[in-house]
Amino acid sequence: MAARLERVSEAIRDQAVAGVEPHRFEQGGRHPALEVQDIPVSKIRPEYGLGRKRDRDGHRELRRSIEQFGVLTPITVRLAPDGSGDYLLIKGQGRTLACEMLGLATIPGIVVAPDFAEDEKVQQFLVENVARLRMRPVDRALLISRARQRGEETVDVARRFGVTPATVRRLQAQLETASKTEVAALRDGSVNLALHAVISRHVLDSAERADVVGEIAKFDLRTREVDELFRAIGWASLVELGGKAHRRSRLLLISWACHALSGLGKGAIDDRLSQLAERLPLSFGEETHVAGVVGA
Repeated sequence: MAARLERVSEAIRDQAVAGVEPHRFEQGGRHPALEVQDIPVSKIRPEYGLGRKRDRDGHRELRRSIEQFGVLTPITVRLAPDGSGDYLLIKGQGRTLACEMLGLATIPGIVVAPDFAEDEKVQQFLVENVARLRMRPVDRALLISRARQRGEETVDVARRFGVTPATVRRLQAQLETASKTEVAALRDGSVNLALHAVISRHVLDSAERADVVGEIAKFDLRTREVDELFRAIGWASLVELGGKAHRRSRLLLISWACHALSGLGKGAIDDRLSQLAERLPLSFGEETHVAGVVGA
């Protein structure tokens, strides 16, 4: 029985709980178990023995991602057996804490019910669908964007994936013109969704964006660092210059800036940008560790 419960640990129960609104997760799914529910954050507490520490920097990245895109992967909980109406958190502590710190009232979640393991047919149905629920956020984001490109309505896509319509619109705007290079970088983890969103906001031309993503992916920089870097080098003003020659100059500049910033170690981003400004070269060549020379 324990093994069966392990296999369906992502499954959810067949009835709504008071104060929880269910959302159909998989379009066409007929079993009432497959629902993503909006669970009050205030009623969630850690499952016994499953609490864990989280890297502070990693948590900041997660908060930024959730603030921008919402929760793309539902958490997993079960009803507390003490009858309090609370939920014990099985999976998704980082997402839950981020939502709490952002002041969000609810979080999408899957409620596990042990009684489903008693039904072999239901168990098999759940096992086949658990893979969808365990999908990486980037894969879910790409599927959401693709669904909109196929013509599915925003509300229908949001309901199917258990996200808000606003999240669907943001992901569509971000990913509908993404190149193969960008998608590959997202899939292999070279850049995450939040970092790609920052790059997309600054680099509007899809062809140029593919090159910029490829360069930034080479460096271990955080989302906020890259965002501030674009502002510090005056990217928007450089774009106004136009022309292919200037485009190559911009690519060389962002590559040099990423390389220089990554070599400055840790510290306040403003201080590091000030140090970077002092190193700004008048020309680009081998000494800057950037291949090529800026065109006139």
